[in-house]
Amino acid sequence: MKEPLASRDRIAVAFRFIEQAFYFGVAVALALGGVTLFFQVVWTFLASFGGNLRGAIIQLLEGLLLVFILAELIHTVRAVIEENVLRTEPFLIVGIVAAIRRVLVITADADRHLGRPEFRDILMEMAVLAGAVVLLGVTIYLVRHTSHSEPLPAHEKRDSDG
Repeated sequence: MKEPLASRDRIAVAFRFIEQAFYFGVAVALALGGVTLFFQVVWTFLASFGGNLRGAIIQLLEGLLLVFILAELIHTVRAVIEENVLRTEPFLIVGIVAAIRRVLVITADADRHLGRPEFRDILMEMAVLAGAVVLLGVTIYLVRHTSHSEPLPAHEKRDSDG
């Protein structure tokens, strides 16, 4: 009776190793992309002096927020590798940053549409994004201040279980 269990354990360990390798590969790809994007954003900003400074600053903010999103995703993958748990909060933070990033892009472009029919659509999109930021913020608050958490799978033991 012990043989199938030992075989099942070996298979589980093999798949856990493969899972960890995937997480590591994703983290490396995100890190390489983040470093490359960071230097490209800074280079583009420095090269844009003498031109449209307002547009350059908005592009800098937009690019750096994207780098921040990549950094937060790397943090999430690192936490998954270390703790074997997929946390909710980092994804909520990424959602907030992504919504704010989109608001910046829309705001930078909104003055060209002032007085046109599409300006109403821009305002609607900004309202939806603001609502998303508020809802994601409330969700983060609830996640942080709720004592109930998701149940662990049967194969993962709690500290109090021994």
